[in-house]
Formats: sequence, C-alpha cells, structure tokens
Amino acid sequence: MKKVKILKRKNNYRNIKIKRGEPLLGKDSGLFLKGKIKNKHKRYNCFKINTNFCLKLLLPLFIILLVVFIILRKNINISRRKLKINKKDNYFACFIGIGRQENKYLRELIDYYSKLGVERFILGDNNINNTEKFSDVIQDYVDSDLVEIIELFGSSMGQAELYQITYDRYRNKCKWFLLFDLDEYLVVHFEKDKSLTLKEFLPNETFNKCEAIEFNWVIYGDNELIHYDKRPLVERFTEPYFEDKANSYVKSILRGGLNKTVFVPKKSNHVPERCVTICDSKGNILNSYNPFIHNPPIFDYGYLKHFTTKTAEEYCEKIIRGQPTNLGYDPAERVQCFFSHNRFSEEKLKVFESKFNRTFNPISNRNDFRGKL
Repeated sequence: MKKVKILKRKNNYRNIKIKRGEPLLGKDSGLFLKGKIKNKHKRYNCFKINTNFCLKLLLPLFIILLVVFIILRKNINISRRKLKINKKDNYFACFIGIGRQENKYLRELIDYYSKLGVERFILGDNNINNTEKFSDVIQDYVDSDLVEIIELFGSSMGQAELYQITYDRYRNKCKWFLLFDLDEYLVVHFEKDKSLTLKEFLPNETFNKCEAIEFNWVIYGDNELIHYDKRPLVERFTEPYFEDKANSYVKSILRGGLNKTVFVPKKSNHVPERCVTICDSKGNILNSYNPFIHNPPIFDYGYLKHFTTKTAEEYCEKIIRGQPTNLGYDPAERVQCFFSHNRFSEEKLKVFESKFNRTFNPISNRNDFRGKL
C-alpha cells in the first residue's frame, strides 16, 4: 500500500492508505501532482511530489546556483587577500630587498629588523629551478601581514627595478624605505654602545632636511670559521674584517612621499637619480652625488654590518647560485675575492677546491677586489 500525505484535514496532516495502482484524480501541476482520493467514507484533497519535474528543472537550477556560489566565494576570498596586503594604511619603515637561496638567513633578517622598527617587508624572491622559495620558511610572516613576497622566479629584474615598483606602490604609505641587501644589518645610535630603534633615530631633528641617508659598510669576514652552523649571523660573525673596518661603500634609507624618484639600474640602485637631498649618517648634506661611495666613511651615528662572505662553505654556495639578476660568477675570481677579505689558510682553500674540483691560486692584493662583494 502507498502512503500519500493529506494536504489539509481539520488543520492537521494525515496519511491515507490507498490501493497500489489506484490513480490520483486531477492533472500534473508542476512541482506537485494534485487531486482527490476516495475511500469508503469520504473524499480528501491530497498532493504528491512530481519527481520528473524535479529532475528536469530543479536539479539543473541547483547546479547553476552551486557554481555561482563557488565563484562568488572564491572572489570574496581573493578580495580579502588583496585587502590583507594593504591592511595597514601607514608604515613607519619598510624594508625592500631581493635575493636568491637566502632561506637560511631570512627569519633572522626579519626578526632583527622587526626589533629595529621595520613594519613591512617587501622581498623579491628570485629563486630558480624550484630549488626553494621564501615562503617555505616565512609563510607565517606573510599570513600575519608582516611580509609581502614578490615572486620573480628566474627573472632578470634587478634591485633598481624592484625598488622603483615598490616605491611607487608604497610611496605615500611608508615614511622611510630601507634599501638594503639581505646580508646587511643596520646599527643606529647617537651614543656608542647604546643602539636605538628607527623610531628613536630617524625622527631626530638631525635628519629633518634629509630625503636619503647613507650608511657605510662595515665588512664582516669568516671570523676563522670554515663551515656553516645554525647560529644567527650576528652571533657567528662578531668581529669586522681586520683590514676593512672603514669601508667607503654605502647603502641608503629613503624618505617616503617623494614625487621625483627614478632608480637607474647599475647606476643608482640604492638612491634615486640626482633628485633627492642626500645626507650622511650624521645628517650632513652631501654636495657630491655618488650612490655607492661616501669617502671618508662615517660611523658615528650608524653603519651597516655587511656579512658578505660568511664561511668558505657558504661562500661556495654564493658562487654557485650567482647573482639575483641571473649573472654568473667566475669561481676563480670569487675565490680570490674571498681571500682578499679573509685570512688565508690551506683548510679554507681545500673547501673551494673540493667543491669545484679544481685548483685555485688566490692572490693577496685585496685592493683589486674592492666593490666586488
């Protein structure tokens, strides 16, 4: 016996038993089949779901609505991610850098500069051949809106192009831009042995007229270490290279909100081309323009710890990966450069010869390699 639900009988629903095969009285009316059922005593109004109607019309409609829902949900998630990139409207300091195979050092770099007062990191990831990605080690920083990664995988884009794109995007959102390499760690102070944060250092009236502030390098060598270990760079390499405590090369912090800023590749990578007021780290306005060299160097108020070579083992990796702009390194020249900034030893030399399966004859004249780090 079939069970058919009564539409209404004294404001209550009721099931009525009818014989199998007994026809419903009435016609097909879309979603419901309407009609009347007779039994021995009374005649009742009733309905039954029209399954054919559901399959032909409602099922395709449901599929269309489901697809629309999925698309809308995806677009909402994308919009949320885009909003997350610029969640904060203003930053005091932003760090811009580009690198390749730097995963060993990225977290230390971000932690160091975060404590210094950097509120936003824009990092160009120029890894190649799927060797590694920045997101492998700092995805949590990306999720927390501290870091933005620009994927450049294998691109020939250099520092100047990345600086230009990023500065144009964040020009009015960031007060100061740190234009440094990923192996350069800034130290600022007004009194020796009393380091300051950027928020304590940059607002000082000393720099009121400065649109770009240059900081000299202090080169750190291998500290007689040969192999990599997991300690932070600032713990492993504590003493500057004994013959290079006063390096004339500079990198810059650039003020935000400037309209005429043009970075010229290979010519003015670290400050815009001849359109800003450049100061040294003491706030003195410089009359001569050279985006790379400030001579004599000044270390009174700040400097950059440049961990350029690290250990022989790590320097081998640097030679192999080449420059972030896809330019390769000549191993013989780079080995000579390494020993021009570190004390020579047979044990260090063996590391290079073993790695490259060849012999090297490093020279001792370090002046031949100034600026090639």
